[in-house]
Amino acid sequence: MDTPLRGMIVAITSSRRAGDLAHIISSFGGIPYVAPTVGIDLRQKGSKEDLNFLNTLLDNKFDYIIFMTGLSVYSLIATAKNWGLEKKIIDFLNQVVVIARSSKPKETLAKHGIKTDIVPVDNTTEGIVKLLENHSVMNKKVAIIWPGSYSPILKAHLVKAGATVFEYSNYSYSIDINESGPNLLEKMGFNYVPTNEDKVVQLIKDVNSGRINVITFTSPPAVYDLFYLAVVKKMKQSLQISLNKYVVVAAVGPSTARELKENGINVDVIPEIYKMGPMIKSISDYLGKSSHLKIRKQRRHYLGRI
Repeated sequence: MDTPLRGMIVAITSSRRAGDLAHIISSFGGIPYVAPTVGIDLRQKGSKEDLNFLNTLLDNKFDYIIFMTGLSVYSLIATAKNWGLEKKIIDFLNQVVVIARSSKPKETLAKHGIKTDIVPVDNTTEGIVKLLENHSVMNKKVAIIWPGSYSPILKAHLVKAGATVFEYSNYSYSIDINESGPNLLEKMGFNYVPTNEDKVVQLIKDVNSGRINVITFTSPPAVYDLFYLAVVKKMKQSLQISLNKYVVVAAVGPSTARELKENGINVDVIPEIYKMGPMIKSISDYLGKSSHLKIRKQRRHYLGRI
């Protein structure tokens, strides 16, 4: 396929579906540069914190359960299985209103025999907030199963509307990970690429030297961990300057774009449909319609450094 992306080096900061994203980039003629900035760190098996949450679900009459990702579904069911509570949790979930943020958690729920009652049209945290504005949550109990990171927006909205909110996640995002996270992702069938600090540092250096044309972000934690490491390595300011002047920056959706903006980065591309394929198509369209000012600056920047 001959597109404006042909020959462009496109950095991938995702780990969970890095291989899938690399394939899409290649189909548009781009050159994938895989350097995941975030990994999954699963809490140690048998944690009492997990058991306490499972008992909280089973011992209380919840009205809504919100799943943010497929991984959040899978990790909850896997944890319940570890404690011999899988059937009880599945039966419980089929008795309450289940909200899936997007098709991914809905599909994972279905694989476990759990029905999904609601999927918002806007597959974001803000989309769930808008959705729940049409539901009375006064004096309702709501559990949010988070994907390793928390957004205060949803809980704040629910509490303001009079709901009692419980939050849970048994994994976190981290550059320093153990084997449990990758093992979990492999069981789910994800084409996972593990993160590596040296690769991330090299990514920052390659951005600063002008070797990267486009960089993609598919989650807020991928942004956060990149800049956390940049701060540790005293490279944050140079990274900000390089991304804003020389690199086309793409965010898969509003929450990821917001994290970039909070780190001082201007976002060039956000697809209308918050998925990887539409994101790469939007990048190609952007390059085709723009004056390529960033790319021209980038080439001058690169030539000046070699």
